[in-house]
Order: sequence, then structure tokens, then C-alpha cells
Amino acid sequence: MDFFKAQDEARRNTKLLVLLFGLAVFCLLVLTNLLLLITLGFLSTEQSQLLFSPSAPNWWSALPWPIMGSTSLGILLLIGIVVALKRAELRQGGQVVAKALGGTRLDHQIADPKQRMLLNVVEEMAIAAGVPVPPVYLMPEAGINAFAAGYAPADAVIGITEGCLQQLNRDQLQGVIAHEFSHILNGDMRMNIRLIALLQGILFIGHAGYYLLRSGGRTAAAISIGSSRSKNSNGGGIFALALGLMVLGYLGSFFGNLIKAAVSRQREFLADASAVQFTRNPQGIAGALKAIGAVGSRGSRVKHPNADEMSHLFFGEAISRWTSLFATHPPLAERIKRIDPAWLGQFPQAAEPEAANFTDNSNKNGDTSNTDAATASGNNPVQQMLAAIPALLLHSSRHAPTAPALVCACLIQPEHLARQMHFVKELGSATLLADVDRLYDQVSQLTPRQKLQLLQLVIPALKQQTAQQFLYLQQLVEALVNCDGQQDLLEWSLMCWLEHCVSTQFDTDQIYRGDRASRLSQVEAAALALLSVCTRLVAEPDAQQQAWQAGLSALGLPANTMEPAADLVHLKMLLPQLIQTAPMLKKQLWQMVQAAILADEKVSQDEGLLADALALLLEVPKPDLLR
Repeated sequence: MDFFKAQDEARRNTKLLVLLFGLAVFCLLVLTNLLLLITLGFLSTEQSQLLFSPSAPNWWSALPWPIMGSTSLGILLLIGIVVALKRAELRQGGQVVAKALGGTRLDHQIADPKQRMLLNVVEEMAIAAGVPVPPVYLMPEAGINAFAAGYAPADAVIGITEGCLQQLNRDQLQGVIAHEFSHILNGDMRMNIRLIALLQGILFIGHAGYYLLRSGGRTAAAISIGSSRSKNSNGGGIFALALGLMVLGYLGSFFGNLIKAAVSRQREFLADASAVQFTRNPQGIAGALKAIGAVGSRGSRVKHPNADEMSHLFFGEAISRWTSLFATHPPLAERIKRIDPAWLGQFPQAAEPEAANFTDNSNKNGDTSNTDAATASGNNPVQQMLAAIPALLLHSSRHAPTAPALVCACLIQPEHLARQMHFVKELGSATLLADVDRLYDQVSQLTPRQKLQLLQLVIPALKQQTAQQFLYLQQLVEALVNCDGQQDLLEWSLMCWLEHCVSTQFDTDQIYRGDRASRLSQVEAAALALLSVCTRLVAEPDAQQQAWQAGLSALGLPANTMEPAADLVHLKMLLPQLIQTAPMLKKQLWQMVQAAILADEKVSQDEGLLADALALLLEVPKPDLLR
């Protein structure tokens, strides 16, 4: 699966969305102007006659352009305000959507084994996809459904219904979660959030008519009927205006649902295919879709009042539709057939979960143990990676009180142990010092790549801190990193990782909402600095030159391009430019990184660590050859 191409298609779909939105607004402007002119008596008798005779020679000049211009400007302004307010509401990222749908955030403190299984599956899929582990929200819904929401992987959340936990086995649940992670990597989430805001603007006209009818329409009608000067009263006109706006509201709803359907259905096929790629198990997601079909019409329904405006976010069709024209998802049978061509078209009689598959082999702390995780799904490389990490460290990575201690323990170096522990005590607390001391012996046995993988798991727990607690942690991390006056690759990766993935929880300005560069010339200096850092990790001078030339070739730059004097500190300042690039440009940058690392046909520990860090920071899927 070419995720860069998929992201590029999502950007083009966003442009299509804006175009369709503009057409819908234009139609509503024309109809609203017509309604206002007729119901409020702004047209003379002659103008009313001319209005419906566009072939008349003076038709254009006879229209009341000042009134229509003022009306159109007012409507556009109101729609713009509504869209802006909705976007401001969604500005905090995926967590706002999850809460708006009634979701409750889960963590590993819970006792329910099914919920712990869900969290473990989300961790596995995040590592397989190469993205930050997102927070998980559980919705009290009986239907089998899920969603991913956010502007970018760094602020994404996963939402899932209670029905998924009750009716799906582990493989099926993994297929659903993998589908949602593909939406994260395919760039669909940002498009979906923008769709929510834009459609709110279209639906505003209908809401205005409804409130006008409730608050003023009835009163105006009563005045019109009871007034002795009813001929001069415009109460009836206001009443007709309210009804007309409501009709236009239904028309806006028609446009809105049509737009959602137009941009959503094909993305679901792509996400299904990506889920198979992540899990290597087509029967997982196919089984989940069959389970929905087995339940019938209520299989994936979501009853929450906000489900309608967010129906395009979900794994399955969340709202009943009177026609498939407005369906945000393809038919179940068609989705299943694409994944499982041998399927005969018969849904199972009952969607009873296999009880044995609910067992997630968890230890008494509710975390996957290093023995059981490896055997849970055969030779799954992600679970093998987790199995190599001691259970104490896995447990600490998943809980907010101990997560900061684990971050600090990963930064402690034997040659600076006493001084760094002093920083932990002075800038942290005695409790934090005790936790770091308890974790350090096991953390010190891990390789740098294992430490980075462990830190990938710690993101949800760190996001449960307060803004002040996270600020203190950042200050402590900076002191630990600068203890010896220099940064190694793991320290650099951790500092960038915290700033990129956790800061979004506390500072919405850190959320990446759009591309700022689509051409190499716009970020060439930053790209060459990144290439320089990649080549300097190769020990042999000849190999460095070989890596530099391989990277230049991937970028399409001349072989005599001068190498800048760049280091990790310099690259950290340039990193936002590289993150905020269009998908196809980011693909070119990632091909450059791969070419430089693989120029000598081997991957050193430092090169592997850099590849891990850059894949996470640039939000790109890492190929198997760099794993």
C-alpha cells in the first residue's frame, strides 16, 4: 500500500470537498435570496412579475441588487462564523470528537479484561503502523463500530463501541483497529474533521429557520391573524420565511449528506485493504464485517445525537439511510467480497464471540507479560518485540504516575548516574527518584531501539498529566540530556518525540493541521541537513560519500551539491519544515533517508534508531527492510 499516494488522494478529496461546499453555499444563497424577497415583500408587483421571466430584456437590471447583495453578504458572514466556531471547537483535536460522541477514556488501571485487551491491541497496531499510541475512548453503544479522529497522528484518538468488545473476538477487533489506523496514515482524519465544520455551515440555514419558527414565527403569525391591520402586517411573511428556511435546511441536509457520501465511500475500501496489510490477516476485518451483517440492520448503528454529523468517521454505517445514495460506507457485502473473494454471501446466524479469544494472557497488573505476548498470535513481530521488554517496564509505560519515571530512566547514563539522579530529585520529587531507581536496572539492559519502542507506548500515559506536570517533565528531560553537554541520538529522539507527540495535548497551536510545502525547493536546506545527519552516522568516510550521493540521487539533485555542516541540534530546529510537507514530497524525503541508510547494504544500530525516530516524527510507515 502506497500510503503517500493515499494521503495525496485525501488532499485532493479535500479540495473536491471545498468545491462541493462552495456549490452548495451558492445554491443556498440564491434560494435564500429568493425566499427573502418574496416573503418579506421587498419586490414590487412589477419586479415580482419580472423575477420569473428571465427572458425579459430588462430582467437583470430590474432585480434589487442592493438588497440581494446585503442579504448574500450577511448569509456568507453567518455561515463563515458558524464554520469558524465549529473549527475552533474541533481545534483541540481528536479528543473533542470522542467526548462529543459520549466516549470515556480508558487506561490500564481498569479491571475489565476485554478493555485491557483492546488497549493492548491498539498498542500493537500503533507499533505496526509506526505512529504514536493514541488514547482510546469507549462509547456506551450496542452497535459494532469504531472511529479515528484528529488532525494528525500526534493528536489522534481511537473510539470504539461497547458492542465491539462484546461481539468481536481478538482477531476481529484487531482488524477493526487496523482499519482505523489506516485512516490515520491515509490522511483521512483531517479531511473528516474539516468536513464536520463545513457541513455545520450548510446546515446553519435550516437551524435558523427552525429557531425563527419556534421563537418568532408563531408569534408573528398570531399577530398577523389578530391584528386589525393585518393587511399591513408582515407577520405572515415572517412565518412563511421561517417555514421556507426550514425547507432550505432540508435541502442543505441533502447537500451535506451527498457531499459526505461522495468523499467517504472509496476511502473505506482503501482503509479495509490497509488493515489487511497491517494485520496480515484478512479474516480479522472480514470477520468483523460479517459480525455486523449477522446482527442485521442494527449491526453498526450509533444512537448518540451527534452521530449523524459525524457518521462519516465510523468503521461501519452509523445512521439508517432511506437510500444508499447518502450512505457514507459501501455495502457490507461488497466490502467483504473485496477482502474475502471466496465468501459465499451468507452472514453467520449469530455473532457470538469466541470466549477463548477474549483471554489476552495478562498478568496481575493487567499488562501483557513477556512470555504470553509472544505466543498470543504466533510469530507476530510486534508481539515478539513487546515480549522482549520486561513486564515491569510495560506496566510502568501504561500508567500516568510511573510514565515520567520511565522517560527519565531511559535517559540515565552509567557514567553520569549520580549527577542525573540528583537532577531527578531536585527538579522532580523523592517519589519520582524512587521510581526511576526502581526502573533503571531493567531499562539499562535495553538497546536504544528498544527504549524508543518503549517510549512509543508511554504517550497516552503522558497525555494524562496536567499542563504544569508536563512542563516540569520537559524541564527535567532537558536537564538530563544536557548533563554532559551533548546530545546522543536517543536523547535527541526523545526530546523531539515529546515536543511533537505530547505537546499537542496541552498546546493546540502544536497540532499540525495543513501542509506548508509541496516542492523540494521550499525545504531544500532542511532536506540536505537531514541527509547530512543520515550520512554522518556511517562510520567509514567512503561509505559516507556513497550515502550522500545516494540521497542526492533520490532527491534528484546534482551530484556536486555541497553538504551542509548539520548536526542533531540544527536538525531539530528544521524538523517542523519537514513534518509539514505534502505527502508526495514527504515520500521523496523518506526515499532519500532510505537510500542513504541502505547505501552500504547494511543497517547499523544508530541507523536503525534514526530510521525508527524519523519514521515516528515524519509520520511515515517504515518498510520491513528497516525494521
